[in-house]
Amino acid sequence: MRVTHAWTDDAATIHLSGLQRPVRMLHVTDVHCALLDERDARHEDACRDYCQRFAGNERILAERFNEARELGVDLVALTGDIMHFPSRALVDYLARQMEQLQVPVLFTCGNHDWRFPGLSDEEAVREQWWPRLDPLHPGRAGCAACEVNGIQFLQVDDSTYQVDDEQLAWVRERLATGRPTVVLSHIPLSLPTLRAPTIDRWKAPILIGDPDWDQESRERWKAGADRPTTLQYVQLLAGAENLVAVFCGHVHFPHADAVNPRVVQYVGGLGIEGARRLVEFRPL
Repeated sequence: MRVTHAWTDDAATIHLSGLQRPVRMLHVTDVHCALLDERDARHEDACRDYCQRFAGNERILAERFNEARELGVDLVALTGDIMHFPSRALVDYLARQMEQLQVPVLFTCGNHDWRFPGLSDEEAVREQWWPRLDPLHPGRAGCAACEVNGIQFLQVDDSTYQVDDEQLAWVRERLATGRPTVVLSHIPLSLPTLRAPTIDRWKAPILIGDPDWDQESRERWKAGADRPTTLQYVQLLAGAENLVAVFCGHVHFPHADAVNPRVVQYVGGLGIEGARRLVEFRPL
């Protein structure tokens, strides 16, 4: 499989051998919408400041969906922290937006989408709140697949900085199909050119599989030491012959660089500021 990439902060063109027709995708991440109603009244105190800080962000998200409609894209990729917490009001709002668009919308959890302020970042909490997000994704929240015009899109929830045994086995199985594959996740893979600006912004390399992230800093970010399955996942993506690209967010600035000679990781800019990337997959 031959692949070429060209990109800017808000666009990318990916030429792919064997593709039968072009595919257009709008990538949006980190909008941090904050809405709350009486159904989640017990979280009102914890969410009040965020509802004020992020007031109106749902309109920014609506603008992106309107743009997707006007551009006639084939799909929209939402790679996490679209919501700042999983309120029923936000889930309902996003589900309506997705349904009205009438093209596939691929939603992948970020570390805020499943956690109310004040709750633990532990995986047990994520699993407790995953069912509330059922209207936003097909299949399991941890990993799901969607095929669009010959390209396989894999949604992988890496929002705890880890990938578990089940996710690893599932990704390996999907890659074994040989189909051209795009991975959608929230937290980027650690790359040398991404590491430095991430540390500059966050004072820590808050990335997947970073080899030099010290334990004290990991504990502050609730990341924990890399599991063997997480490192195997990084190696799997780096060596997969049919992987085309990885799309993610989390660090709040745009970036793109090669994972290997065929694969580029595209990090989306901050959706709060209206950032998005229009991606065109074209036959080579």
